Amino acid sequence: MRFTLASVATILVGAVAVLAAPTPKYTGCSLSSVQIPKEAFVDPTNSSNTLAYPAANEKLAKIVLGYGSQNYSCVNGVATSNGAVATLYDLSCAFAVSPEWADVVTRGAVQMDPTAQFAGLQMLKNMLNAQFISGVHYFKGDFATPTFEFTDKTKLISGLAGKIPALPGSDTGKRPDNFGAVPSLRLVAKQGMGSTYSTIYRLHTAGGSPPLGKCLWQGQRQIPYAAQYWVYKST
Repeated sequence: MRFTLASVATILVGAVAVLAAPTPKYTGCSLSSVQIPKEAFVDPTNSSNTLAYPAANEKLAKIVLGYGSQNYSCVNGVATSNGAVATLYDLSCAFAVSPEWADVVTRGAVQMDPTAQFAGLQMLKNMLNAQFISGVHYFKGDFATPTFEFTDKTKLISGLAGKIPALPGSDTGKRPDNFGAVPSLRLVAKQGMGSTYSTIYRLHTAGGSPPLGKCLWQGQRQIPYAAQYWVYKST
């Protein structure tokens, strides 16, 4: 997404309005009026390839920012996924300002130094008395079971149910690992695993892709990424 001076100004005005409210909220904002844009479900290179929409009985429960690394090993010259690890941050109040502001936050996250980001969030937590960290994301040992555990004791243990390329103009990542944005995904709960939620969409990704062509490194490589995770619960 391209940001003009006018659009950035509008976003900042909205942010000031939220923070200047009589009882300002920094986390836990209502998502009742928020929906995934329809274009986010469609492969930008093949309109017949789509992610399934949320079911009629599914309700949006959380939107979180995942920031961490996509991990790869080099096997016979091919970069092979070893899953991902990410910290999850409450993004609901960014959407209360505007989807554009949430996109700015997502793009900015992948470009930040992890140590500086953690220190900044700790400072904001202390200043504002707000808990921004809402959970963790990791993979089970098979690297095929994305798992999300939240600080409120809810969780999703999932499997892949759909994949399309990242949206056009997505952030390619932090140099020198700016090889491109990982795909958008639809993840659904695996049966019998005790999940609280039914579906998670990984959208508006930034970074995380391995280099194109033959890989040359030894061992595992961690490539920074950020993404929005939209969390749905069956009602």
